[in-house]
Amino acid sequence: MKTKKIIRVKYSPIFEKQLKGLRGVIKEKDSKFHKQLLKAIEREKDCLLINPHRGIQVPKDQIPKEYVSMYGVTNLWKVNLPDYWRMVYTIIGNELEIISILLEFMDHKKYDKIFRYRKK
Repeated sequence: MKTKKIIRVKYSPIFEKQLKGLRGVIKEKDSKFHKQLLKAIEREKDCLLINPHRGIQVPKDQIPKEYVSMYGVTNLWKVNLPDYWRMVYTIIGNELEIISILLEFMDHKKYDKIFRYRKK
């Protein structure tokens, strides 16, 4: 009998803090962009519950050392969000369970800096 895998999504502490901040901005400023960004993040989270491999896999030699030291990341995935924002996550699991851990979301400038596409 084949057992169905359980698929979950969890947040890193950084991601939780970012999400809380984003929701706070929406309450204070009623920003159309921030609402759109939150909606996209929530949509992608729901999609990861269906297909954890939905994003674009980052080549192993391009995984930032910060993610390896902070989270022990051995694989990294990115999802494109509106207005050139990015969300990065890693996947862990075993034969029974797959967990996508959302690490953080960022604008393109920060993404370029973390992944060393541009200096400064």
